Amino acid sequence: MDPPIERHRSLRPERFTLSLLLLALSTLFLYGVDKGYFYRPDNHDLISSLSLAVAENLSPDHNFRLFRVLRPGSGDGPAYGTYSRFPIGGYALVKLAVLPFGNDLSAKLLAARMLVLLFFSAAALLAFHAVSRTTGSRWVALAATLMAFSSYYMLFYRDGVSNEYGMGLFAVMLVFHGMTVFVQEGRFRQLLAKTCVALLLGWHVYAFLLPFLVLGLAREAMKAWKDGTATGLRSTAAALLRSRYTALGLAALLFGAAVLSFNFANEYAAFGGERPVAELPSFQSMLMRTGLEDLDVPFDPRWWLWFLGQQLFRVCVASVPFVLTDWGVGLLGWFPSVGLSRPESAVYVLALLTVAGTAAGTAAALVRLAAPLLAWRQRMLLAALALSGFCWALPMRQNAAGHNHDALYYVGVPLVFYSLLLLYVHERWGRRPVVALATAALLAFVVSTFRLEQRWRPDPRVAEIQRTVMAELGAVRETTRGKVVLVLPSVEPEWSRQLAQPPHVWRYYFAGSAWLDSPDVEAAVRDADFIVTHDRVESRALLTPGNERVFLYDSSGIDDLVELYRAAYRKAASGDPTARSHFDVYLGDGALTFLKEPCVREDARQWIFVDVVPEDLRRLRRRYGSGQLDFAFHKHPVSFDGKCAAVLALPDYPVSRIKARTFAWRYHRSWTVEIDL
Repeated sequence: MDPPIERHRSLRPERFTLSLLLLALSTLFLYGVDKGYFYRPDNHDLISSLSLAVAENLSPDHNFRLFRVLRPGSGDGPAYGTYSRFPIGGYALVKLAVLPFGNDLSAKLLAARMLVLLFFSAAALLAFHAVSRTTGSRWVALAATLMAFSSYYMLFYRDGVSNEYGMGLFAVMLVFHGMTVFVQEGRFRQLLAKTCVALLLGWHVYAFLLPFLVLGLAREAMKAWKDGTATGLRSTAAALLRSRYTALGLAALLFGAAVLSFNFANEYAAFGGERPVAELPSFQSMLMRTGLEDLDVPFDPRWWLWFLGQQLFRVCVASVPFVLTDWGVGLLGWFPSVGLSRPESAVYVLALLTVAGTAAGTAAALVRLAAPLLAWRQRMLLAALALSGFCWALPMRQNAAGHNHDALYYVGVPLVFYSLLLLYVHERWGRRPVVALATAALLAFVVSTFRLEQRWRPDPRVAEIQRTVMAELGAVRETTRGKVVLVLPSVEPEWSRQLAQPPHVWRYYFAGSAWLDSPDVEAAVRDADFIVTHDRVESRALLTPGNERVFLYDSSGIDDLVELYRAAYRKAASGDPTARSHFDVYLGDGALTFLKEPCVREDARQWIFVDVVPEDLRRLRRRYGSGQLDFAFHKHPVSFDGKCAAVLALPDYPVSRIKARTFAWRYHRSWTVEIDL
């Protein structure tokens, strides 16, 4: 049975409230665009550069394959490093945005970030309009939207170039707006169209559809029983099959399956049809993200305790403007790990139960007070919105556990919380307090935007270096396009810290070229046409003598570079190691040097987690966060003369202790070294 159609009277917001929202969002463009630098060494910009690489590589020349990197192939064509985990729509839009700018990397970056900021702003406008329709108050909608979009997660990831950030947020808000119009006016085709468009941008749409469909079908079943049209399970099932909610669910599944099939076919072709679908990286990623690949692993209550506590922490941070949680932003990186001792576990459980109980009690009291003010349609929409984030995090638990940006999709919790709270305030004390709170929310949004930018604003020297690098890479790209490029890390720790860590940055820089991430510099003679590094060696093979920061060599210059590495690591590893484990670790000149001799391929295939504890922990945690310097060893070091080595620059603040560790994995055993300073 179709939902009753109610012609909703237009709640077009007055120009004044809409102008206030647009004024707040304009601060993101006037002040919030990262103008001075390409990336920060954190997961946010690593994922952005990965998405930019995929978008840059999207072209008819490669049959619109989704891949992050080309590698020299053993057969007739190149080997693709595929990345088909997300729908093609977001990548295609980024490609169109950056296409006019040729090799101007700075302009491309700015265009891509402006695009995702437009998506972020459109998501806020859709949320505002949907909440105003649901609550019937534009001032309530303005305050709730500004509060929900001013949290740390929202503002930190607002310009991230990824389907998982602003574009995904726009997709779910588009679907929520369609739900609102459908419930109030019965516009099913509009909801169907919005759902299909949203599924071209991200899979998070399903988390918003699931509670809406379940609640809608439950309501239809109850109504059928009450009206007497359903007298048994068979008649009830028949009534539900005729429902538009069922049609919406089936249409979303079929359209999503078509998009996913395109990705699988795309990836299958990239591997030359030699891999079964179950062994494709996208399929394996789906199993990993949902935890299905670990079904044979015994149930671990400690992991679930940690995971649920982590999600509760994220919900709390996502529900408060950043200006009010600024003091605790360092806690985001210091969240308790899984390996808690018994006393720590007891304290952690007690704190978790206290926070969860307080939150549940507050929510229950608020629902009891505000629910009578809403019709069942409004209550259903708000309930679906509040539950949507959990419907994503729980099934995708392995993905959500490792990514703070998944907290973006808890946006429904603050939207519903503040909507109910302000509705009650409006009913109890009238309109004036709501207007005052909306003004305070506007101020909180603007101040949070400025405060977050001040916190993460880079050193001007670093910004200048990155601008120079991007300018010089324009000419380098012209020479290397279509060729095989080997990118070598610098022997200078400063370059290691500022420019060489995220490997996806180089994949974006050299989109269109076959890129090598092998650390074996001596193999460049066999495999590479060109070598790129930050180190300058006077040699006939140097092709960019006028550059200051990025140097391009013909592969014949490999001997000169190997001599440079020999001298640099001989100096860094002089004397006895500071610590010794799987690697010898040397401390000196503000850097850690990791050295392994003899070194085989399995030795270098590690991800090393480096924890740096500042001397003044209280002050520096606030400024620098977690002090994590993790890096993938096989994408960071160089190998030569049978040894592999990597240099890792330490932060420029006083350090009291360093801990480097890795975990047991397919190729190696776990090891740990600690250096007490």
